[in-house]
Amino acid sequence: MFGSQIACAERLAIYGDVYPPFLLEQNGELTGPYAEAFAVLVKQQGIEVRYTALPIKRVLQVVERQPNSCGLALHFSPGLAETLSFVGRVAPVTVSVFAKQGKVGQLNNIEDIRRYSVGTIDIAEVRDLLDIAGINYEPLNQASRGLSMLVANRFDLLLSDTLPEFATTEASNVTRVFTLARFERWVACNNQTDPAVANKLRKALAERLFAESLRSIWKRYGLEDYFDDVRQKWEAIPRPKVKK
Repeated sequence: MFGSQIACAERLAIYGDVYPPFLLEQNGELTGPYAEAFAVLVKQQGIEVRYTALPIKRVLQVVERQPNSCGLALHFSPGLAETLSFVGRVAPVTVSVFAKQGKVGQLNNIEDIRRYSVGTIDIAEVRDLLDIAGINYEPLNQASRGLSMLVANRFDLLLSDTLPEFATTEASNVTRVFTLARFERWVACNNQTDPAVANKLRKALAERLFAESLRSIWKRYGLEDYFDDVRQKWEAIPRPKVKK
């Protein structure tokens, strides 16, 4: 057969849970700055993606058993690392304590929340912090419902990685009390993922989802200030070497 040979792009099925304003759902697929930025970066490495929005527990189940699949924006945990291959960090996460205005007194640290009822996003790092401190809490199966549950007085305090400005837009009588901890979100793939594909993903994520070339995506979602803040402060983004 004559003619030029066209290399076939690698194809990956990417699953993720809705995580406003970073991961959104449209007709069962993922959109938002995380999804768009990731697709652009991996396409530069010859990888095409197909997105599907699923609840986080289903994401983990599907990626564990389905070859050529990955989960986008997952939290790292040693337990998950036994069944999934964590190939790269994508974004920082700041977990804050939220309360309805006037509902609680002054709080400064994790010990201060002991006397209140607590609802929290269900991630291992936060559960570990609360367990070590001996604090009772209600883990939320659907993190996106946390704010509405707080407003409805389901609990006194919400531990969430929602952006403060997004939280106050969703619920005007909610305020951030203090920052609890900082973590990171990752891309994790099926353990049988081709090592060559995993290496391409790592290369694509050299600057996580915050390469300067992606600025227009973040700006379109009204998150350019957040983009700049992450680029300046997140230590996981490589810095140019300063010549002496």
